Parts: sequence; C-alpha cells; structure tokens
Amino acid sequence: MKTNSLDFATVTEQLDPLHVKDILNSDHPSYYFPTDNYVLLIVRFFEIEEDELRGVSIPYIIKDELICKYNRTTNSFSVYHNIEEMLHSISIHLGKAERLVKRYLDEIDNLEDALYSRKIPAIFLDLWFDLKKDLTRIDRMLERIDIVLKEYKSEQPENKNFPDDSLSNILEHIQRYQRLANLHTIKLDTLYSYYNSLKNDKINNNIYVLTILSGIFLPLNLIVGFFGMNTQNLFFANDPDGTMHVIILLGLMFVILLAIFPITRIVHRYILQKVLEKLHIYNKIVSKIKKLTQK
Repeated sequence: MKTNSLDFATVTEQLDPLHVKDILNSDHPSYYFPTDNYVLLIVRFFEIEEDELRGVSIPYIIKDELICKYNRTTNSFSVYHNIEEMLHSISIHLGKAERLVKRYLDEIDNLEDALYSRKIPAIFLDLWFDLKKDLTRIDRMLERIDIVLKEYKSEQPENKNFPDDSLSNILEHIQRYQRLANLHTIKLDTLYSYYNSLKNDKINNNIYVLTILSGIFLPLNLIVGFFGMNTQNLFFANDPDGTMHVIILLGLMFVILLAIFPITRIVHRYILQKVLEKLHIYNKIVSKIKKLTQK
C-alpha cells in the first residue's frame, strides 16, 4: 500500500497547540480527541527495547478528507486514502503487539513447566516479577486501546462508509489478547503461591531434621559434659578402659535415641490410636500437640 507524506508543519499548523504537544509526546496514552475541525486519535501499543517493555504512541489525524499518521522517525505524516487504510495500519501495529504477547505467554509457560518439574531457576522471583510487571502493563494498555477505539466507533453511527467490520475485527483481537494477558497474570499468581508452598515445605523439612538432630545430640552432649567435669571420684576415672566404656555408652545412647522416633510413631499409630482413640483426654492431648507443632 503506497502512501504519500506531508511535512509536520503542514498538517499541524491549524491544530490546537496542546494537541501538537500530545502528538510529539512518545509516551502519551491512548486517547480520542474529537473537535469541530478534526479528530486526533492516539493508540498506544508496545515493543521491546533494550530488554525493556516500552509503550509506543501512534497519533492519527482525521480532518475532512485528510487521514494521516505521524511518523516519529521522519517527523512527517503518512497520508491514507480512507479510514480502511488507517485501520489496516492499526491492525499492523496490533499484529506486532500480539506476537510480543505470545512471547510473554511462552515465557510464562516455560516458567510453569520448570516449577512443576522442580527445576526451579535460581532467579525465579526476578523472572516472576518482570513477567508480572510487563504483563500487567500490557493488559492495561490493551484495555485503554479497546476503550478508545470503541469511543471512536460510537461517534460514527451515521457514517455509512465507515468500515465497521474492520474495526470490529480489531476490537475482537484486542479483547482476546487482553483476556489472555489477564488469565496469565492470574496464572503467575498461582505459580507464586505454589513456589512459596515448595519453599515452606523445604523449610519445614529442614526444621524437622534439625529438631531430630537436636533431640539426638543434646542427651549425648549432656553425657559428654558430665564426664568432662573436673571433679573427684568421676565414673571410670581410674579405669584403664574408661574411655572405651564412655564411647560404648555414647554409642548405645545414640542407637536408642535414633530408634525412639520411629518407635513412638509406630506406638502412636497402631497401639495408642486404636486402643485409646475413644478416650476424650487422649484425643485432647494429641490435638494440642498437633497445634503446637504447626505453629
């Protein structure tokens, strides 16, 4: 599609100075400015620049028979023959935005697969935050474009030549990818909750192991401390095999303490629960112990 070009001054000389500033503002959000003499339509899509998501504002001027788009690289306006060509230009930018959204969705799917397969990257939280931040911005920008184009469409009820089908198709695509962005934002929240659950389980397991080790080695430390006292008439003090006796005693204590934990589980599961489960006092004690261990 060939388009003619007009220089910036020719198109903007009769525009409101505030609107001229809006056209030059590359960060201007999507907006619809109807006036008595012309319409300024700004749609803001997005692109990746230096690994950062940034908005791209694209201004369109509709004035009588003049329909044009501002090009920031050349500081000029591309002229279109009709509204259909202008909408085609918008759909091209929308197509680029859709491909970018798909890239984000693929990244989220890869992160989900890594999490569910327990191959969690070390920078999970950084990846999660970047994806959440960018996808939220994409959702917000798509929502704004949808509102602006619907507003523009509502101003054309009596225009029989207006390409309503083309604009409706653009709005359908915008709404579809907005829903996808919103759904994947929710998915990111689910992944974050699952990640925290895995971390909490790991912490609980570590605490459980440390508790067992403490329960085993604290009595052993007590025995070692007892025989390390600098007092008279200590056990095995004059025995030539005293050190060996202490080592044997520590070994027996270690084995006994190591066996106590599975034995208590077996006794609780197969004996106490079956024999005493009907006793109110036993159930009350067990429930209190469970509450204390869960805190």
